[in-house]
Amino acid sequence: MSWRQILGLDISAEGPFTHNSQNTQKAENRRYCADIADFARRDPEQDDSRLLEDLAEACKGLDLQPSEVKAALAPEDITDWLKGRVTTETLTALARSLVQRRDMDQGKRPDHYTERASCEHCGPVWLWTPGEVLGCPWCWNRVADKPIPRPCAVRCSDCRHFTRTAHPHIGHCSKGMPEPVCGLWDMDSRYCDRYLPSDPGLRGKREASNKVSK
Repeated sequence: MSWRQILGLDISAEGPFTHNSQNTQKAENRRYCADIADFARRDPEQDDSRLLEDLAEACKGLDLQPSEVKAALAPEDITDWLKGRVTTETLTALARSLVQRRDMDQGKRPDHYTERASCEHCGPVWLWTPGEVLGCPWCWNRVADKPIPRPCAVRCSDCRHFTRTAHPHIGHCSKGMPEPVCGLWDMDSRYCDRYLPSDPGLRGKREASNKVSK
């Protein structure tokens, strides 16, 4: 994954294509040849040292090592940096994004995620903006089977991990979350960072079944 993808930038937005005149095209070719010559004269060890210095500056005040940021850079990212296309400000933003992603992987809510939202795939989540969304940054946790902090209580009956017993309202959590000896009551509300909304069709069948049982 490149730095543009991590920061959510459009990698195709490199600027409009210009209808150059013949002279302009020759100038571009001359600059391209100059770039090749410049790369041929580069010292890999010096480049690596300069990169680590820039990354150390980008990591100031963060619980992150320059080597960790370097490991997140793709070869084309380093090439872009060598060509001056990646600024120190961009590296700083990348470092902060990596810290945020690491914290989110551990189920920690970023400080600026202060609004309650609802993701179609993850359920109720913390985001920087309220409302309903089709996908969210917490989807990475969902796919990787990692915890998702919740802004509100949820019901086991709405969760895909809830497995019913012979009793119409009691079941167990397939993720092994703490529960009473007798099991979980489907309509009880509780906080759970392993909750995931069940399939809408399956949820409708469950609700219809509950009405019949009543």
